[in-house]
Amino acid sequence: MSEESEASELKSFVLDALADLGAVVSTSDGLEWVQAPEALQRSLEVPAHFALTFEPDRGGEFEAELVVPGSYFLEKLLALATRRGRWDAARFPVSGTEWISIALAESGLEMANGAGAAVQEIREELLVLFTLRVTLVSDEKRESFHHVVVSQADGSTWPVDWSLAAQELIPGPNSLPPNLEASYRAATATLRALTREDVARFRTRSLGLLEEEVGRIFGYFDTTMKQMREADAEGSQDLLHAVAAERDRRLTEALERFDPKAEASLCAIRAVSVPTARVRLAVPDGTAADVKVDAWSHRVRGLVCPVCGATEGPWRPSAANGLQCARCAATSTDSARLPRRPRSDTPRRGKRAGRAPVRSSRGSKGRLRAASEAHRGP
Repeated sequence: MSEESEASELKSFVLDALADLGAVVSTSDGLEWVQAPEALQRSLEVPAHFALTFEPDRGGEFEAELVVPGSYFLEKLLALATRRGRWDAARFPVSGTEWISIALAESGLEMANGAGAAVQEIREELLVLFTLRVTLVSDEKRESFHHVVVSQADGSTWPVDWSLAAQELIPGPNSLPPNLEASYRAATATLRALTREDVARFRTRSLGLLEEEVGRIFGYFDTTMKQMREADAEGSQDLLHAVAAERDRRLTEALERFDPKAEASLCAIRAVSVPTARVRLAVPDGTAADVKVDAWSHRVRGLVCPVCGATEGPWRPSAANGLQCARCAATSTDSARLPRRPRSDTPRRGKRAGRAPVRSSRGSKGRLRAASEAHRGP
């Protein structure tokens, strides 16, 4: 990673952290000027208005605080962010290798026990856990928290539940992980995919309520203005204009109230150093698959369903497709089929000329009726 990229990520982290702590940051003459609230002034031991620089040769200009790895200001900011829960570094301790077979079995890869799986290597990997809050606002406000893990080794991402995110771990070295900005972008992209359906449903509901409210407003005021004209055709136009103005005000309020908005905010970052195994699996179609599995989240990485392209298990072995996701396995041709109905020993009735034989038993009619109703749906 280049020094320029590291400086850019450091600057992005520091400015985001200051904004999260309530500061107002602006750029002027190549320096970052910070207006700090009183609580932040006390915590960082800074004045109400001060300058920051990330360039060593500009340190001291306008008494600017120099922000580089190991600087006093950065260490104070990291300590403050850690106390607020924004930043944390930890290690996941584990002994033995039993966790490998357990993680594989949890993903449906029971075949990996024994000769079906060969551990190639185990090494430490840095995973970054992002805790993000999604806020949906319309006539009501909904909030949800999501936890997304990003691998610093291969850039893969996956969601984890709250119990894993809140797990107590051993404190690790408190330093910024590399590629932090790229990891954050990957986490937000995963968050958008995870919340796409919920956001779409919320938007559809809000726009439906907006349409109803706009229709109600137009119906009420149009009727009112019509009655006013019928009662006094030569009446005051000023009164009609006033009613129309009130209608427009109500419409504006409805648009503001029901207009759906969605936003995401970063709540916390945790860097977790965890043992990760690289395992070679023997696939039923005769090939081999190399996967990664970590001891903390038990996520199996490296598999792609050949049917739908999914990268998340559980997985099912398939003689035709190797390993495929459980959803596709449930509907694939490899799934168990109902046995054919045994041939009847009862002689078939003779055919009438020009017509196919028709079964007219009551049971057949009942099944046809039920199938028709099921096809039509409720």
